[in-house]
Amino acid sequence: MHGEPTDFWAKLQRDGERVVGWHPLMDHCADVAACAVALLQHTILGRRLAALAGIKHLHSVHLARLGVLAALHDVGKVNVGFQNKALGGRFTAGHVSEIIDLLCTQREYPEKAQLIEALAVEQLVRWTADEDGLADLLLATLGHHGRPVPPRETIDQRCWTPTHDLDPFAGMARLVALTRGWFPEAWVEDGPLLPTAPAFQHAWAGLLMLADWLGSDSDRFLFTEEGEGDRMEIAQERAGRTLRELGLAAATARGRLGSDRPDYRFMGEKFEPRPAQRRLLELGDLAGGSVVVLEAATGAGKTEAALAHFLRLFQAGEVDGLYFALPTRTAATQIYRRVCKAVAAAFPVAEDRPPTVLAVPGYISVDGVEAQRLAPFQVEWPQDDGGGRSVRGWAAESSKRYLAGAVAVGTIDQVLLSSLTVSHAHLRSSALLRHLLVVDEVHASDVYMNRVLETVLDHHVAAGGHALLMSATLGAEARARLVAPPGRRAAARWPPLDDASELAYPAITVSRRGGAEPEMLAVSGSLATKRVRIELAPISGRAGAIAARALHAARSAARVLVIRNTVAGCREVQLELEQQHGDDGDLLFRCGGCFSPHHARYARADRRLLDDAIEAAFGLQRPHGGCVAAATQTVEQSLDLDADLLLTDLAPLDVLLQRIGRLHRHQKHSRPPGFETATVVVLVPEDRDLGALIAADGHGGGGHGIGTVYSDLRILEATRRCLEARRELDLPRENRALVESATHPDALAAVVAAGGEAWERHQRYLLGNDSADRRLAELNRIDRAKSYVEGLFPSGDTRRRIPTRLGEEDRMVHFAEEPTSPFGSAVRELTIPSYQARGVPAETETAEQVEGTADGFQFRFGAQSFRYDRLGLHSLDTESR
Repeated sequence: MHGEPTDFWAKLQRDGERVVGWHPLMDHCADVAACAVALLQHTILGRRLAALAGIKHLHSVHLARLGVLAALHDVGKVNVGFQNKALGGRFTAGHVSEIIDLLCTQREYPEKAQLIEALAVEQLVRWTADEDGLADLLLATLGHHGRPVPPRETIDQRCWTPTHDLDPFAGMARLVALTRGWFPEAWVEDGPLLPTAPAFQHAWAGLLMLADWLGSDSDRFLFTEEGEGDRMEIAQERAGRTLRELGLAAATARGRLGSDRPDYRFMGEKFEPRPAQRRLLELGDLAGGSVVVLEAATGAGKTEAALAHFLRLFQAGEVDGLYFALPTRTAATQIYRRVCKAVAAAFPVAEDRPPTVLAVPGYISVDGVEAQRLAPFQVEWPQDDGGGRSVRGWAAESSKRYLAGAVAVGTIDQVLLSSLTVSHAHLRSSALLRHLLVVDEVHASDVYMNRVLETVLDHHVAAGGHALLMSATLGAEARARLVAPPGRRAAARWPPLDDASELAYPAITVSRRGGAEPEMLAVSGSLATKRVRIELAPISGRAGAIAARALHAARSAARVLVIRNTVAGCREVQLELEQQHGDDGDLLFRCGGCFSPHHARYARADRRLLDDAIEAAFGLQRPHGGCVAAATQTVEQSLDLDADLLLTDLAPLDVLLQRIGRLHRHQKHSRPPGFETATVVVLVPEDRDLGALIAADGHGGGGHGIGTVYSDLRILEATRRCLEARRELDLPRENRALVESATHPDALAAVVAAGGEAWERHQRYLLGNDSADRRLAELNRIDRAKSYVEGLFPSGDTRRRIPTRLGEEDRMVHFAEEPTSPFGSAVRELTIPSYQARGVPAETETAEQVEGTADGFQFRFGAQSFRYDRLGLHSLDTESR
């Protein structure tokens, strides 16, 4: 509608301060209701919500009644305070708390009786088993702005007093009357009751948030024009078209796969599946929900196996999409390229191809095409090449919408946020229910993260969803907890050390919803074996000695990776390499002509350049001749690297196996003389007694990640003992036994028993931390056994940040003028580690006093000073102390 509102409005268009257009409230309610019902009818979400309700499917009466509730989501906008935002008046108000307060108040306000009559509550209450059930569903519906809203006892009566010729309660009654025409089946006297189970409420709240995002998109749901006709008919047509365009409705893409069972054709006609890849596609019926754990060595093709598993479930109608979760942003951006290529091959008709979204903050990408953010709510896609990027990229434009993508590749954080008490968790959670959830590089060490992940899996599988967890090798305890049926994880049991060490490897463990106990299946077939010589070098504290050892090998034409546990240790080695290389500058890794290490503390654009450069230097097409690169955990996964020699800090054995996967990776490469046998040099402290690093309070701290990055010294001690005893590894045949020897509870108990009082003190410290982490996870996670409102989120500042992983309180600093990096990139933002940003006010987001330097720039963030150069981000204040 043009001009200023002449009726209840929901959306406004302004030219400066002047209102020049408006969208009627009743029509917006039709838009969102049409989207909600379309999501239930045309996506798998209808089945997911039915499963959470404990019924086979949603009846047409259920759909109609949920449509009515969806139409009522913005009924609070009839209040005078909200309408004053366009019409002028003495006060303004919101529309969520105001209606919830009126609905829930126990005081005898006359407005409460008017509300009950206008909303036809006496009829609505017959839709549920009791009044409490209706109240719960209404509160889940009305609190649709990202988080549950607690009711207040008092109301602002001004909001409900007629003015501007608008009577709030007459507006409510008019909306209810419209729903009788939109959804007549909802108002029949008989019919099945609406489910009110808490898990159903939570899922409904998330679905409605998604419907509200869709129905509020003015590019797709245009403002009403004069004489337009019945809005519900228009809204239903637009809702259906929107779901198809965004890939939320999967029927067309699913049909393009045909009736033949999906296999690995998307990899090319000559692709020969590896044993684990074949075995995963041979699994029996998984209908109704499953958790599958795939354990196979690095290089076994787990990524391609996951994609084939997705295509199988997608074709069978068991999932509508895929979320591929990686542990780091670097891993996500690397895998994203491969997933885009695979999806394009599996769906060759571009118009019917599911959009593939990169779900990493700071990026806006769909189908491999990047967009530019112009303003907080404005995105510019490249000149449309017929791919409809501005439509297909909708889910990529906001991190809250990532999981609403058809195929999305991102970090595990987005998954964990779906079950933490943070804003829009329910939107993420319900969107995730559509997907096969793939979690790559699952590890056992993070109690907090794994507890939250278990909460995600409980909800996902209870709704009939599917998950695939992948690891090079997962310890018996962690595997038992992750595949345990919902509600039975605390009682999970695992075999003793000797038995666990003998379990099959590679293996696939399958847990079916409502089925028998989880089943472990051996993966048969010959394994490519690699014998790895182990050398323990007590030089972890001597960067010069590490650099000398690496350069000596490089001068013999070896490609050498040095992986350190900390950025500081990585930089120390880098500087020593530069000091010692003499005239052999060509032996050092470069990016954009600059000597550089490879770690996480770089700007996004530079990280991409570093990834490309190190893959060029160490990848499948690596050049001949020696080269040394100093790196951190950023090279452990996703990057296709092949070193002749590996030097690595001591780390848990499962992590070491991941790093060893970067050693002699490609058989096609000829090795220089002296490096024909894969060799890993494990850098350990000079003092053999790790127990000497245990403080009086039980915590460990020995530098280079010992006691910090890897806090459990029991695992490090067990790892070191294992390596000392073997000195040569037969991989991957020994993977299972190796990991169990360093992570199994029996192995850790043996370390403590042999170590004496200091180790007992350390174990008490760890158990206390684990208990605290588990308790913190319990406090922060969404409890779906409680009603939507009963499980209220923490009150106070809505910007309060709950970490997805402990220790993650990093800050993002933005640059208005985009200074130039040492590699030639324009830097828009940088991540500041939490410990370097202590004391910087939460509202501080922009860098100040930005000045160029010879090889980068300096800036201030709050009261802290930083430098950014070829070595990455440094805190000048920390370095000066």
